[in-house]
Amino acid sequence: MLEIILSETVKSTLQDTTKKQTGEIGRDFMAKVAEDYFNGSARKVETFLGWNP
Repeated sequence: MLEIILSETVKSTLQDTTKKQTGEIGRDFMAKVAEDYFNGSARKVETFLGWNP
């Protein structure tokens, strides 16, 4: 079970920021979010935020 506690506002901000970042900068940002909030799990990030780099 995925137990991530982020408000909808934070979730929306992360998703919006990702859309505005491209290339290496975007991938670095996504990796940092995964490390900081999802225990480094790309699968959790993809499930919770819909990211698929």
